[in-house]
Amino acid sequence: MKKIGIYLVYVLAVVFIMLAFACGTIAFAELGYSAVLVFTFGYAFALLSMYLIFILHELGHAFCGYLTGYRLVAFGLGHFILTKKSGRFHLSRTAILKNVGAQYIGLKEDESDQSIILMLSGGLMVHLSLILLAIVFGFLTRSWYFAGTWIFLNLSFFLNNILPVGITDGAKIWELLQHPENTKYAYLMLRHSAQTLLAPQEYDLKDFIMPVDEEVRGSFAESVQTLQGLVFILDDNIELAKQQLQSVLDKTDNPMSKTSSQLYLLQVALMEGDNKKAEEYASIRGVKSFLSIKTADMQVIQAWYQFKVKKDVVQTHKAMKIARQKMNSSRMLRDEKIYYQNWLAELEKEMLEGTEDETRNF
Repeated sequence: MKKIGIYLVYVLAVVFIMLAFACGTIAFAELGYSAVLVFTFGYAFALLSMYLIFILHELGHAFCGYLTGYRLVAFGLGHFILTKKSGRFHLSRTAILKNVGAQYIGLKEDESDQSIILMLSGGLMVHLSLILLAIVFGFLTRSWYFAGTWIFLNLSFFLNNILPVGITDGAKIWELLQHPENTKYAYLMLRHSAQTLLAPQEYDLKDFIMPVDEEVRGSFAESVQTLQGLVFILDDNIELAKQQLQSVLDKTDNPMSKTSSQLYLLQVALMEGDNKKAEEYASIRGVKSFLSIKTADMQVIQAWYQFKVKKDVVQTHKAMKIARQKMNSSRMLRDEKIYYQNWLAELEKEMLEGTEDETRNF
């Protein structure tokens, strides 16, 4: 029954998106434009409105964070991210925000404070506020089709975000309401995200893990456990890494936790030479998406997969080239960067030895 309800909400959200685009086109039709311009301007208005709403959503998090004592660390827009360090702002390009319209990261000194829920609610409150403002705009101007575009877009985004499933704001809020003890894991993940953006080479990944009881549930706790699995990989404790990541995979119903654990289990399979298992993990849609991200660590994993499993030298060299290009500007923490640099060098050595063997045989 729950799945049917979630499905119906998703369907309703899609319907609202369609109605928003319809309102946008009708609004310009009423202004007397030709059919071509009506669709061009109408769709452009709806798309630009969507992107602006994404930005306002994250600004809502930032505003509520400011009200509850959070300090701004980073604010991302598409492939660009604005970070604040030592009181100064820095703008840079990043691959971390792929497929994300906007993103806010803030930190707070008191990591036991439940006001994190208010910060997480900021985006939802923005959507409700924009719906009210659009209704007022409609009454004042009688331009109901322009107002309707914003009403339906915000209704759609509100429904998508309030659902307590996956990695939505609603899911995070619901988790912290059900499990207040997970607040410490939520703050730990915020500090980890902030450090990767501010000064990744000043800390190690192991600085952002803590003991998590096996029976603890929730995406924040699972994120810490997944990072622990990666730390085991960095320390070459492959068996412990496999156990840790498999434990997360077996218990989680969170798509991000599931994909992250599958990604690092792919890495474990490559290190163990289990090509069949590696192929199984690499064929998963979410893992494929991660491997397409042009960051140094993802491309090193991709290169090993192409070399060991697919036997595709061209794709291996392509992934290695991207990994080398991205390594210096990587957002990886200190021990992560050293590990993936060494793993890339190991692959380069193995490929060189293979080429020399082929030359001698020839």
